[in-house]
Parts: sequence; structure tokens; C-alpha cells
Amino acid sequence: MSATPARSGADALLQFADELQQQSSSAEAPSVGPELHLVTFALDREEFGIPIGQVREVTRVTEITRVPQARRHVRGVTNLRGRILAVVEIRSRMGLSPAEITPRSRVVVVGIHDRTLGILVDGVSQVVKLPVSTVAPAPEEVLSASADYITGVARWNSRLIILLDLEKLLLLPD
Repeated sequence: MSATPARSGADALLQFADELQQQSSSAEAPSVGPELHLVTFALDREEFGIPIGQVREVTRVTEITRVPQARRHVRGVTNLRGRILAVVEIRSRMGLSPAEITPRSRVVVVGIHDRTLGILVDGVSQVVKLPVSTVAPAPEEVLSASADYITGVARWNSRLIILLDLEKLLLLPD
């Protein structure tokens, strides 16, 4: 990866995680350190995490109305307490098959670039706090120009949580 200026808080946090890992290899890791506070959710059979600071709320999926000629990844719009909310299907943004709505499906309402929108997920797992030291950079083999939204992978309680940069993910070209 090239050394470029940090574009988001997530990039700066991952750079910090890299520094912590380098320090821990030369010295004993501290027992208490910085933590990531994430909302985790499922897409297909994988678990993903986004910073809790971007999440406004999590709601059940209600009626989603398709919008003619909307971008391919926009599932439609929904009414959230009198406010029209665009719902993005990040599965299709990531190259996965379109979502089937099930009783576990949820809309995670997020704030990105001073805008509020919903992302459709297969299910919300939980809110977790995990040490920054559990985060490893995304392997070079999984990164590409179209997949640079993966900021790292956290090992937590025998699970792998793929960390996403929603800004990059949602700004992908069609």
C-alpha cells in the first residue's frame, strides 16, 4: 500500500493499529488500550463492522418502494417516521447477490457526508468494543481499486469481522 494522507478517521485508526502491532512485536502489549466501538452485521455468511459513530439507528425492514431508473445499488426508498430515506443495498455494491428480505433483515440508518441513508443488511449481530490491537490490515490479495473499502480485519472471540469504510463503499462508481 502506498503512503497517502489519511482520507478518513477509519484510515487513521488503521494506521494507528499498524503502529500498535509493530510496537507489540518489540515489547509486551499493554493490558488496556484504545478500543474500536463497532456495530456488526451479517451479509451472506460473513460478519462486517462499521464505526458506531456513523450509525444513527437500526430498524426493521418496512416497505421499500423501488424508484424507477435509480442507481443499481439503490433498493428504493422507505418512510422512516415521516421522513423519506434512501435504502442502499451494499450487498450489490460488494458484488454479492441481491438480498432476500427475511425476518432478520434490518436497515442500518447511517450518516455519511452530512446525509442520512439506510443500508440493507441480512441481520445486525451486536455492538462490540474490541481492542485496536485485534485489527490487522486487509491482506493485499483482497484489495483492488474496486474493493479498497475494506479497511482491515479484526479477530474477536474466534470470529473474523471485516471492517468497512462506508464512505468509500458508497462512493464506488456504478
